[in-house]
Amino acid sequence: MANCPKCGRKLRLIDLKPECPGCGVNLLYYKIEERLEVDAINAELEHAKTQQRIDRVKNAVFGSPLAIVRLVLLLLVVGTLFLPLATLHTVGPYFDDTVTFNALELYNKVSAMDFDGLFTMMGSPLLGKAFIFLAVSMVTIVISALCALLGLILSILSSSPKGFGRNLTFAIVGIITTIASIVCYNLFLANITPVLPGLVEGSVGFGAYCVIAAFVLVIAINIAIKVKGINVKYKQSYIDAIPYEVFVEKFGIKKYELKDVEAIKPEMDKLKAEYEEKTA
Repeated sequence: MANCPKCGRKLRLIDLKPECPGCGVNLLYYKIEERLEVDAINAELEHAKTQQRIDRVKNAVFGSPLAIVRLVLLLLVVGTLFLPLATLHTVGPYFDDTVTFNALELYNKVSAMDFDGLFTMMGSPLLGKAFIFLAVSMVTIVISALCALLGLILSILSSSPKGFGRNLTFAIVGIITTIASIVCYNLFLANITPVLPGLVEGSVGFGAYCVIAAFVLVIAINIAIKVKGINVKYKQSYIDAIPYEVFVEKFGIKKYELKDVEAIKPEMDKLKAEYEEKTA
């Protein structure tokens, strides 16, 4: 239920007439011009905020040559995950298999993995330690891949207040988890090779080190952009013919009601007159 905009009487569900039963004012047309002005101000405020978000996205992606280089490097990080990250060679009486791990192969292996069997092997007194290291290596490289993808996707928010910290966090976590994956994979090999000599061999591929290098380059380009201080070029927006920045500084951002606009109306008219005089 609502209240009458004039007398404040609470309107009941049975009050179906367009007139207020208390003061008789027409509820549909009472101060309609003023209410339309309030709706216009709120719509212009929302449009201005949306426009600023769009301007920040443009600046983050194409705002400068450094921003374009950052986008290329973020794509490079994702690309390095498809290079050979590690190899595993297993030999048996009836098989001789070599697997080269990269992001795609890792996804296929994890999708088809028998996790019950993996947990059973992790509990084995003979091979348990080796398979724990293998599991940790796989989890950490998956986290690295997620950091690369999120860093690329959320790069459109790089010009937001938290953009710089977010970009560095993804890159730093990506470096740490990639290093952890390399270490754990080597520990897996070191623990399984003595148990199965000549049957299992492997090594870390050059792709893993390329992932780390690409993340380092991403950190470097983000620092370079931060140091240079590339400002966002905002498209000028207006609130009732008043520049958005002036309106926000003077009155603030919120959802305005009729009473709010009525309170600031004299000052708004003064600001409009001053701006029109400057631009005349």
